[in-house]
This record gives sequence, C-alpha cells and structure tokens, in this order.
Amino acid sequence: MKKWLKTSLVLLFACIVTAIGIDASDTLSGSGNTLLGQVIGTSTEVCPKGMSEVKTGLSFTCIDTYEASAGSNCPHQDVDGDLKTQENLNESACVPESKENVRPWRYVSLTQAQNLCARAGKRLPKNDEWFLVANSMTSQNSCAIDVRPGEPVHTGVSSCTTPHGVHDMVGNLWEWVDGQVEAGSYKGRVLPQSGYIGGVDTEGVVTATQPEGANEYGGDYAWTDTSGVRGIIRGGFYGSGEDAGMYTQNMAVPLDFKTAGLGFRCVK
Repeated sequence: MKKWLKTSLVLLFACIVTAIGIDASDTLSGSGNTLLGQVIGTSTEVCPKGMSEVKTGLSFTCIDTYEASAGSNCPHQDVDGDLKTQENLNESACVPESKENVRPWRYVSLTQAQNLCARAGKRLPKNDEWFLVANSMTSQNSCAIDVRPGEPVHTGVSSCTTPHGVHDMVGNLWEWVDGQVEAGSYKGRVLPQSGYIGGVDTEGVVTATQPEGANEYGGDYAWTDTSGVRGIIRGGFYGSGEDAGMYTQNMAVPLDFKTAGLGFRCVK
C-alpha cells in the first residue's frame, strides 16, 4: 500500500511539473486556458469577465465586450445627464462595468472617461487599438445607427459584433479614444478638412477627404477642426445613419464634450 501511494505521488508530481512547463509556453503565446489549470481544476482566463481577447501576432489586448455602463455601486444606473455622471463620480465605489443588456453610460467627457476606466484598473483604448478591433467587422447592417425615437439601445442587444465578439463599436454611442488633435494636427500630421473619407493611415485616422462617400471606406465621414486642442470620438451613434462606420471619426470635439450619444469602453 505504501509503495502504491509513493508511486502515485511521484506520478502526480511529474504531471504537475510537465504542466507547469506547458503552462509557461501557453502563457507566452496568449493561451487563455492552460494545461496546469486543467490539472489542478481551475481555469485561467486571459481577460477579465466582461472583456474580450483580441490577439495581434504574439501579443493581445483585452477590450470591453460591451460599451461601459454604471456599476452596481453607482448612485445612478441609467446615466442620462451631466449631473448623474458627476454624482456617480463623487461616489468612490462607483466603477464602470462591461455588462450585457443594460443602458450604456452617456454624457461623459474625455477626462471623466479616462478617470472611470482607471477606477476599474483599465484605460481608454488608443486610436490604433480601437481601429484594430473595429476594422475586423465585415458588416454593419445590424448596427444601431438609425434608432427611433432617438435613444441608444441596451448593450449587446443588437447583433452588431466583431469576429472577436465585441458589441456595438459602430453606432449606438460614439466612443472616446485616448488621443488629441492640436491646431488641426494629429501626431505632427496636418489633418484634411472635414469631408467623406478618401484615405486613412494604419490607425484608421483620416489622411484625405472628398465631396462624396467612397465605397472602400463605407461612405464614412470625418470631422476635423484647426482650432485649439480637440478630442477624438469614433464609430458614430444611434442617429448617425449612413455616416456611421468603423472609419467614421470626429476629431473636432472639445475635451469636455458631453452628449446623449457619446460613451466609452475600456481596455486592459
């Protein structure tokens, strides 16, 4: 009996050591459910609950599956005005969530969105990160871009998703990205005047505009401004109609801009 027990323990130890080696390889390659987790009866997900994994070569990013909404510790669950955003921010336990079938958080400025993401241990996506995910969409026919009587739909209700399972990057709400335009220039490059998109760079930022919509860019539109410091919002909202899309961008909004059709999502 002792010999059998000793043999069993040796085999179990060998199995765990092997699993650790494979687990290290899986972690480096971005695998979310490792062999070690299976051996000891646990699962180690790459992304936290409510976030989707987006692999890009040897690295990955976790992005909110749904547009941000007010968490359960927030005084206001349906944030439909400036005052409710501020009252939620005044409550230190209030953090945004990525949750299905709830009202998305609206009326939020760039700085407020940045602070809220930070509270959740996350941050706003950068231009290239947002575009990387949205650019994988093959169709926006089901996206909330012409909603009557003019309210965003609940998160995850539409079938407007990317292949990664990220909902409503086009339509429903404009989304803040972490970036700024200074005196009409983005990263040292002068932006073209407002118009239908005729060209973009690797971040999906407009490089050329034209009087009519271009099929290769979905007839999407770009707004620009040459004065002061401006923020960047992307994707369009529930009232954008055909102007909404994965290339659609407004780079002419003040940093403190807040409206019923503007929200955010976070990455980690």
